[in-house]
Amino acid sequence: MRKKWYILQTFSGMEYKVKELIEEKAKLYEKEKMFGKILIPEESEIDLTNKRIERMVVSEEATVFVKNGENVKKGDLLAEEPPIIVKNSGTIIEVKNFRKIIVETKDKKFTKTFLIPESAKIIGGLKVNSRIHVGIPLAREEGYEADLDGIIISIDKLKRVTIQTDSNAKDVYFVFKDNFDSNAFRKGTYVEKGQILGNKRQYKAKSSGKVEIRDFASRKEIIILKTRVSRLFPGYMFIEMILNKETQEMVKNIPYVINFINIGGTPVRLKTKEVKALLRLTGEENYEVKESKLRVDYQVGEHVRIVSGPFEFFTGKITHIDLHKQSVKVTINMFGRETEVELGLTEIEKID
Repeated sequence: MRKKWYILQTFSGMEYKVKELIEEKAKLYEKEKMFGKILIPEESEIDLTNKRIERMVVSEEATVFVKNGENVKKGDLLAEEPPIIVKNSGTIIEVKNFRKIIVETKDKKFTKTFLIPESAKIIGGLKVNSRIHVGIPLAREEGYEADLDGIIISIDKLKRVTIQTDSNAKDVYFVFKDNFDSNAFRKGTYVEKGQILGNKRQYKAKSSGKVEIRDFASRKEIIILKTRVSRLFPGYMFIEMILNKETQEMVKNIPYVINFINIGGTPVRLKTKEVKALLRLTGEENYEVKESKLRVDYQVGEHVRIVSGPFEFFTGKITHIDLHKQSVKVTINMFGRETEVELGLTEIEKID
């Protein structure tokens, strides 16, 4: 017999506990082959109550490994700066500690980078998200004052390496301190053209959340917005199983289980298109994003066909249209109840 998909109603908030108990009981009674996947669809949404935002500023040459809107976990690789490579052979004549401070104006239209030697004695208390104003000193030594109002968006420790080239010119490199080998590159060290002066710098997520990428003329900003996970169908879970009297009773007798969704006492099987939507929603099945011709002549109350995404092959009624976002909200009949989903205008088409 082939496994089929069913909907199980549970106490809200106990879905994962029920899943754990089903798996334990199936193993205890040697019924694992009777059960397949157990899915609890979830979605992540931006937590507007959490004011903590993680922001990284990388150069325009950096390779970014994540996409706008992508969910990331703590430790995921976000971006990587290329290595600093010696352009011309020569001798290192100076290695000096510097601090790089990037300030952004309130309207986010302009930024300025301040390169300040540590010997100038950087003012204590300067940190990311600090507000500064014109005339505020950035170091105790004169000559290092802010010349714009704004917010500090990045502070990094650097090594400024000056090389006297074989042609008697001076090449200056700024290398992140953490990526510089002070033992290998000292004053008086001879370096060859093509030699790596500073290793690749990797940026990893310090927390989980949703990625927002902003492109500017000379930099990219990677922002991680904190998210919270919520159940798409609170109090419901989806179970793939071979249903017979024994397995049905086994599941129904598990704590926190209310019952299978049923008609006249018979558990209802999911339809093929509902199973496909479920697998796509939970990431169990990949799908190709197909786009129809963009139309804007839809009306609230109109019935449309969904042509792409997890809900492909469903039809539904438009309840809201947002032309600015080029999106619509459509009510579909899914799992035996009305469910509202948000779609792009290119994911739907008119029903002739």
